[in-house]
Amino acid sequence: MQVKLPGAAAKSVSMLTLGVKDVQRSVAFYEAMGWEYSPDSDGACTYVLSSNIAIGLLPHDFLAREIGLPVEPIPRYNGLLLAINGASAEEVDAIFERAVAAGATVQQKPVWKDWDGKPGYSGFIMDPDGYVWEIAYAPALRIGADNRLMPTTKAGAAAGDDT
Repeated sequence: MQVKLPGAAAKSVSMLTLGVKDVQRSVAFYEAMGWEYSPDSDGACTYVLSSNIAIGLLPHDFLAREIGLPVEPIPRYNGLLLAINGASAEEVDAIFERAVAAGATVQQKPVWKDWDGKPGYSGFIMDPDGYVWEIAYAPALRIGADNRLMPTTKAGAAAGDDT
């Protein structure tokens, strides 16, 4: 018997938790990026990114033990790509510069790209704990005022997904 989960929680991500080497250093980085510290934090430092997602920061070793994994060094790249979408190429440049000034490592400076026939502008940085972030402007993507990705197809809009 399959249990149906109620509401939007079943199909949304509300929080990303990152294991970090030094919580205070990560706090300083994300605050320099302009993200807000949540007063609800208690040992983990939560940053509100938008109305529907937050980042939790926990010591890497603690997080590994919490989920029952062996404590191992943080890999340089683990296959995870986080992204911030800007509203223009100029905004991408400004976000990128802010990240580098806050201590990020440049992996690739922003450049115009062809994404399957659609233009895009993006660059990649690595935060102080090795998480890779793409800072991008994708004119073909529709992003709502609440920072939600909106459908770009008529079928998606007809289904009421663009509210």
